[in-house]
Amino acid sequence: MSPTSCSAWAVQRRLIALAPADGEAGLLVAWGQDVELAGAGQERCGTHREASPSVLLMLGACLRACWTDVEQAPYPGTAAAEEDVLAAVVPPDAVTVRAGIAQYAPTAPYRKALRVLRACGYLAADAGDSMVRLGPVVAVWPARDVEELRRGYACLPHTEEG
Repeated sequence: MSPTSCSAWAVQRRLIALAPADGEAGLLVAWGQDVELAGAGQERCGTHREASPSVLLMLGACLRACWTDVEQAPYPGTAAAEEDVLAAVVPPDAVTVRAGIAQYAPTAPYRKALRVLRACGYLAADAGDSMVRLGPVVAVWPARDVEELRRGYACLPHTEEG
């Protein structure tokens, strides 16, 4: 297969310098503003999967918790406590008082969603400090998508304090 027949070679690419809050700078390949990648070529390779409702809900809660100033770009945002983000998506009456694994049952799909979002780059890798940070994929969201999120910011899941 020649490089010109691959979709990655046929679109504009650019390098984005990342300046995360932890100070470790990096580079990320980004596509041009007018390039729509959602599903591009995915039907051929069979690897494209839709996000589950728990993953989408958790992404919304993470975004709301970490993006505290909507006048600024969402990335890098601020770190948020994992428990606060979970509290935004798990109903308060779902918490059980039993000891052991049963008490984690209401949060299990959302904890899994955090792992998925970290693996996909929407959230930064787990630093072991029980904090959630936005990841490099958020840094390259197109301006039109960020503007749409600004308009819907009040609808993102959050706790009463958030």
